[in-house]
Amino acid sequence: MQSSTKKDSIEWKENGWEYRAFGGVSLGAVVWRSRVGQIFEKLKAPDQVLKDDHRSKVLLIDLEGVPYIVKIFVLQKTWWWFRLTSLLFPTIGEIACENAVALNEVGLLTPSPSLLLQKRRFGMVIESLLVYPYLPGRTATIKDAGEIIEFVHRMHDSNWIHRDPHPANFLMTGTGLATIDPVRAKRSRSKYLKAYDVMLMEHDMPAAPALYGKESLGIHYVLAKAGHDFIRFYRKSKKQLRSILGLGKSGNLMNRSRNG
Repeated sequence: MQSSTKKDSIEWKENGWEYRAFGGVSLGAVVWRSRVGQIFEKLKAPDQVLKDDHRSKVLLIDLEGVPYIVKIFVLQKTWWWFRLTSLLFPTIGEIACENAVALNEVGLLTPSPSLLLQKRRFGMVIESLLVYPYLPGRTATIKDAGEIIEFVHRMHDSNWIHRDPHPANFLMTGTGLATIDPVRAKRSRSKYLKAYDVMLMEHDMPAAPALYGKESLGIHYVLAKAGHDFIRFYRKSKKQLRSILGLGKSGNLMNRSRNG
């Protein structure tokens, strides 16, 4: 069965880049081919940098009077693992597109992809950028707990899990709540994973279990909390052990190169 992103998209290659335009023929290759040059020019001097860290860079640009977001998947460029797995599996950008299209199809609002740009070398994707329309609104806060929990509940009812349901990953828009950056979202019927979503929401919104109705999750909620506590204990212990042994994140002795 052909995926919805493949069915409603148009692909082409040019100047070492692979492009996938979404929205059907009328908004596909013809329109976006004429905008590719503008996009690369805008990347040199974006209107605003909304985020810039080791995982991704998010820019606001203007294309012919319309605001767009460009997300640069930094991990695809800097981590060898993401490059290597792109030989066999979808990239972060491809997953983001697939999830966004699928979530919108079941009535869960998230910005729809417009154009995916990817560059390959030796068959591996070494750069990945996603362009999508700017969605006006404000970042959700813990004051919007009710709407956030209800949104996640609807995701679960549609057999989706969020996997990162913190307020900063939601946007209050004029048409209701939207989730942004759904790259970690995943199709699943697992009650354990749904319970894990609720447990994660509890960190920021203590009322989340009660508002969600954790009774419906049964023992899975208890197991999710236990699993999360174990992971936190493991990470803390590993960090302390590295500190005691004088090891950095890479496992090399700290300052060895400095002190010979």
